[in-house]
Amino acid sequence: MAAIDDWFDERTLMELVPIEVYVRGASAVEAGAVRIITRTESQLLTSVEAGDDVVGSEWSMDGEQLTFACTCGDANERPCEHLIASALATWPGEAPDEEG
Repeated sequence: MAAIDDWFDERTLMELVPIEVYVRGASAVEAGAVRIITRTESQLLTSVEAGDDVVGSEWSMDGEQLTFACTCGDANERPCEHLIASALATWPGEAPDEEG
């Protein structure tokens, strides 16, 4: 079974969303807006600062199927910028966990 991090390479993420969504997500990571709450083989929970709000984003594995949700309400058919930021934050050295 594939681990959730296997989905978070640049090519795969760029295929999931329009380039402007990817760029906004990358900008959020660069700004330090992402905090990893939980990261396991099958789940990634994060909080992402979005202006004056903080949204919760979740990636999870359901068997071999990748699923996602975000409290911003924009992640219906494809991931939003907060989900992309969360995925990018898993790359080494990108984001501290909630305890760090």
